[in-house]
Amino acid sequence: MRTKTILLLVSFLLIISTIYGQKNSKKTLIGISYSLSTGNLTADKNKNVLNFKIKNGSSVGISVFHRLNKSFGLESGLEYSLFNIEQTTKNKTKIDTVQTQLTLLELPLLVRFPIEEHFYLNGGLLFNLDMNSTSAVSSQSGIGLMAGAGAIYNFETGISIFANPYLKVHSLLRFKSSEQKNSLIEYGLKVGVAYHF
Repeated sequence: MRTKTILLLVSFLLIISTIYGQKNSKKTLIGISYSLSTGNLTADKNKNVLNFKIKNGSSVGISVFHRLNKSFGLESGLEYSLFNIEQTTKNKTKIDTVQTQLTLLELPLLVRFPIEEHFYLNGGLLFNLDMNSTSAVSSQSGIGLMAGAGAIYNFETGISIFANPYLKVHSLLRFKSSEQKNSLIEYGLKVGVAYHF
């Protein structure tokens, strides 16, 4: 687990150094973000599990965007996400509800397409590392997909604010096999502040 975390952090630092190393001025944004989300989990093969419900989720992160040309740019970052999950199970004639948590470390690799001056579409791959191996939910470590649409306002000072509604499907390709293969489907809103370099 520690080795995977270190590899994920090193990958993120390499991406930042590559993007920041570009000599094109004012084409790079580095920011911080906060997200609120909800969603559900795909069906579990365990017949005793009736339902997984995400009561709420939240994320904090840092993001990096580099504009390659007028048509598109590359976006990445590192996010720490926490989800409160309600699991309903059936045991003979009794139905039980259990509260559990899921924590993820996410490294997105996205493409962003500007639409007009203040709007954009973004989407791409999510590399997930499940930080909570004791959760009742199957491990979400793997590769998923993300798609969203956002709005951004740039101030003359170089500071920008943004809002990005999104849909994420986690762990479509898993790093390790598991009998339970429920994937987290998350939809939410990310807001943040960034600075142009």
